[in-house]
Amino acid sequence: MDFIDLNPIALSHTPLGTRNQLPREHDRQLDWEKIAALIRDNHDVMAVVQAGLAEDWLNTQGTIWDEQWGYYRYPNDPREPDDTVFWAASTWATPAILVTFHNELTKAFACYKIGRDPDFHYLGREHLG
Repeated sequence: MDFIDLNPIALSHTPLGTRNQLPREHDRQLDWEKIAALIRDNHDVMAVVQAGLAEDWLNTQGTIWDEQWGYYRYPNDPREPDDTVFWAASTWATPAILVTFHNELTKAFACYKIGRDPDFHYLGREHLG
């Protein structure tokens, strides 16, 4: 998996937040298989991977992987100062990832498939409660 296989996306902020957004436009969830393949194939050029909803990034994002710790046990592991949990599915926004590269440049990509599963599958199903 390479970055050219993903679609770049702009990140924005929704001041009212993500709850009860209408109309229902779609059922999209993060594509964990694609994220895992991207990290596996490109970990040598990436410093951090975050996930959330592109249209409300500030309220929905969380770190899922970094070059020091690898995959976090859950979103924003204790290594982060806040205990927020990212959103992995939406009926109105686009699940996305933000990659910070070793050169400190960042790039956001849409990364979803059809579905409504909000769980954190990047660790594999055996880690889910």
